[in-house]
This record gives sequence, C-alpha cells and structure tokens, in this order.
Amino acid sequence: MFVTALLRLARPAALALLALPAFGAAAQAETIRCPLDQIRREVTTPLPGGWWNTPIVNSLTETQITTFGDGRKALQCIYGSAGSIQRYAPDGAECATVRGGFDCRTASRGPETHSTGPVELRQTYQVDFDSGRVTTSGADLWFQAETADQLYLTPVGGARIGVGNRANRGYDGCRTARMTRSRVALSDVPVGSYICMITGEGRVSQFRMNDISGTISKTLSMGYTTWR
Repeated sequence: MFVTALLRLARPAALALLALPAFGAAAQAETIRCPLDQIRREVTTPLPGGWWNTPIVNSLTETQITTFGDGRKALQCIYGSAGSIQRYAPDGAECATVRGGFDCRTASRGPETHSTGPVELRQTYQVDFDSGRVTTSGADLWFQAETADQLYLTPVGGARIGVGNRANRGYDGCRTARMTRSRVALSDVPVGSYICMITGEGRVSQFRMNDISGTISKTLSMGYTTWR
C-alpha cells in the first residue's frame, strides 16, 4: 500500500499582509508573513485494522524562495519534517526572506511620455500638445493676438492651463496644479517659464517658453512633453 501524506493546518488563520510605507518614489514594499506558527502532517489514506499513524507537528523553521520552471517565484514557509506551504510571489515584485515571512518590493512605474519635442507657434496659430501638431483650429493652445501688444495664450478645445510659479514641475507637479480655462497674457509667461496644461484629451502636459521672436508678428519657440 502506498501512503499518501496531506498537510493539515494546525491553527487556521488568514494570510497576513502588512503594507509598509513606500520606499521613496521608486518602490512599494509589502511584508508577507507566514500564516501559521505550526502545521500538522498525517496520513489520510485509510489503513488496515491494527495500523495507525502518528501525526507530525512542527513549528516554522525557515522561509525560502523557489523559482519554478516557468519563471514564477513561490514563497515557501518550511516547518521541518511536517513539510511546507507556499504561495506565488506578487507579480512584478522582488522578494527577500525575513524572519517569519518575506519582504517584497514592487518598483513603481513612472509616467510614460506620450509626445514630446520642440514647437514653433506663430501668432494666431494653435498647437495640439497631444501630437505636437501646429494647426489653425482644433488644438489645445491658441496664440491669440487682439492687437500688436495684447497677446495671449488661450486654452481651447476643452484644455486647461496652469501657470503657477513657472518652475519645472514635471508630471506630478502638473497633475496636481491648479488649472484654468482662462487665457494668460504673454507678458505673464516670459522666456524660461514652464507652464502646465491638461490637454483636450485629458493628458498632463508641460511646455517651456524657450524664445519669443519677431517684431510685427511674433513666434513662440517652445519645448513640450505630454504624458499618457
């Protein structure tokens, strides 16, 4: 007769997950504890009369990480001669063994660039910051000219603009910046200013005023980045 062994849980308990603070902006950490202090192993195959089995009960002795043939990693809690229990590691996480469990860290994905590049925006034209395309209509920002001296940057097509402190705020700063659909006087955004926008398609964007050239008709030289 072949004897079949089955792990039985000595003290049922839910798997404990302890969320730890993120390690800077680069990673998130999670401590995964072994859910049981002890496990019990015994034979469950029916035995002939007069035969019996002595169950083996053992406390947690160590933790280890095993890689399967398909590349997936398993977190194993080992209980000596009583056997082990295991679960898959969180997707995308790098795990290390610690006393009584595992420390798993998942790298946070930064914002992905949707579109970026230089833009030459002539007076009365518009720019689409989702594509970087300069056009006469249907874009995000209009270089509006009421007179030779009254020049404005005017959000159009549902876009919004956020001047703020004109510093380089990047994705996170622009994502939370105060936005408006009101136009901004060109005199309020001199060369060197960084301006945030939410495009008409809802993307976070930022552009820099690199140069303002021309006399009768002006051209704005800008560099921009729009994130997904």
